[in-house]
Order: sequence, then C-alpha cells, then structure tokens
Amino acid sequence: MKKQFLQLLFLTLVILTILGCGHSSPASAQYKNQNPNLYEPQNLPKTEATFNGHKLWLMVAKTDYEKAKGLMFYRELASDTGMLFVYDYSHKMSFWMMNTRIPLDLVFFSEDLTVTEYIPNMTPGYGKKTDTLPHYNSNEPARYALELNAGLIEKLDIKIGDKLEIPQIFLYSDY
Repeated sequence: MKKQFLQLLFLTLVILTILGCGHSSPASAQYKNQNPNLYEPQNLPKTEATFNGHKLWLMVAKTDYEKAKGLMFYRELASDTGMLFVYDYSHKMSFWMMNTRIPLDLVFFSEDLTVTEYIPNMTPGYGKKTDTLPHYNSNEPARYALELNAGLIEKLDIKIGDKLEIPQIFLYSDY
C-alpha cells in the first residue's frame, strides 16, 4: 500500500511537471532538501490574507511537491485557515481529494486575485480507490486556487468578482 501511494504521488508530480504546472527547475533540485513524512499533513508557513472582509490565515503552496500534497491527511482545519495554490501562469486546473480527510470548498482566481469560479463541498477521498475519485475542474483558466473548509464559500458569501487580498511577496516563487 505504501509503495502504491509513493508511485501515485510520484506519477502526480511527473504529470504536473509535464503539463507545465510547476516551475522550470529540475524536480530533483526542488525536493533535494525536503524530507517529508508522506503520511502526515504538511505544515507550511501561514500568512494573513483578507477575503470578502474576513481575515484568513493561508498556507501558500508554491512547489510541485507542496501543491501535489495539498491538504492531504489533515484531520481538521481551523475555520480561518486555508491553502492557496500558486501557479506561474493561468491554465485550466484539475483537483482531486486523494488522501484528503475533510470536505473542502475550492475557489479559483484570475491573475489579479479576482474570483472567477468556485466549487463548494468537495468530498473527502481518504481511503478510496484513486480510480473512483472525482476530479474538480475549473471551466476557465485560473492562476490561483484556494482550498477552504467546506461551507466557507456560503458562510463568507463569496461571489464571482470578489477579491483576495494577500501580500504580493507570497505570490512569487522563491524556490
């Protein structure tokens, strides 16, 4: 089972690299200094952001590894916490909930952090066969995506055209 997970994680990272969703540096350089426990949630630094007048603490996933792992294995997520996925350019995105234990909302953003579309209440995929997991796709190209606890889109009254405010320094790759 562990071997299958590692193979699937590697395959996901390879696909992201092939599709150009990652950075231009070689994968080996990106992961050289990372020694992650693959079965534990990643703990990325958080930065303060404002979304629709509400303060949030966002983990910012920039590397291919950080984006591929996302919120896998989290048993809970604070109500004011989420993960922002940062890409080098706008493209149609596809997410799935492999090894994700909690239901999540997904918000897609344009280049200027304006909401372009969203998907509420994605179903957890932890313990499910990968070939049975649904894919959650953006209809239009997006530059950023934000995962939040399920129900926050409704609670925060998020609509198309709303803007996310986050210090710009966190949106650029430093890897």
